[in-house]
Amino acid sequence: MRKYFLVSFLLTIISFTANAQMYKSARLVHNQDPSKLSKLERMEDTLVFLADSMKLSPIPESRISGSYAFIKKIRPFLQNKESFNFPAKKLSKKISIIQPEDKKFKIYTWDVVRSNTELRHYGALQLPDGSFQPLIDVSDQVIHGAEDSTFFNMRWYGAIYYNIIKKTIGSQDAYFLFGYNGNGVDEEKKIVEPFGFDRTGRAIFGAPVFAIREKNRRRPKMRFLVRYQKNARISLNYDKERDMIIFDHCESSVGDQHKKNTFVPDGTYDGFKWDGRYWQFVRDAINIQKLPPGQAPVEKPIKN
Repeated sequence: MRKYFLVSFLLTIISFTANAQMYKSARLVHNQDPSKLSKLERMEDTLVFLADSMKLSPIPESRISGSYAFIKKIRPFLQNKESFNFPAKKLSKKISIIQPEDKKFKIYTWDVVRSNTELRHYGALQLPDGSFQPLIDVSDQVIHGAEDSTFFNMRWYGAIYYNIIKKTIGSQDAYFLFGYNGNGVDEEKKIVEPFGFDRTGRAIFGAPVFAIREKNRRRPKMRFLVRYQKNARISLNYDKERDMIIFDHCESSVGDQHKKNTFVPDGTYDGFKWDGRYWQFVRDAINIQKLPPGQAPVEKPIKN
């Protein structure tokens, strides 16, 4: 009993010390008198502090409680109509905030390491009228079929989005989200997926626009995923100069194409080219030249 009490006491001290240190740094997120800050600036400072708690605390329970507090505080922030045009520069350094060029919506995404084996994604879609839709991550429940599934805001294939582009299909706008999903014990994923709204205004993720040939037959996929070995570095993004989606071609490091958790980049790049209706798959999208040691194989580096 005394041993249990001592361990519990030490954990409490560690948690308190860590949170106190974060609070000390959080007080310095601005350089002016707090009483002179606007309401949104004060709300942002609170969110920045809580984001540090849910990201940096060494105690899993503190990270989880910090994430619950963050969710509670971000709701009124998103519901404030003025927040849609608020830059939130400090908060954007803690979580991902992306917006298309037409500024029709914003998407906030973040993740929380809940334990050594569990990582959970969170998100919210914000609209200019002060409404928002929470994004509920179910990626840990989807073992097979993610490429062929449609998801909605309440059943979302979680990701940290780092880019968004817009294309036109007929008379309709179609958005494409690029994201990272780290919810795996031994593998990670990069994702590009269509995004839009259904007739009721609900967020919808996925559409059959990725033309990929399987067994000599073209089968449009709802989204494109690159699955690869944990902690490997791969790129998947839109290249404006080439007007293509470019990504690392990966191969199994042990020669087993069924073990995606062994896939690593092999130094070549594939891609997708938009034809007005589909993203058409392009093998060897970038011509990689074999050059003497010390010279770059391509003129410009590929961005993650």
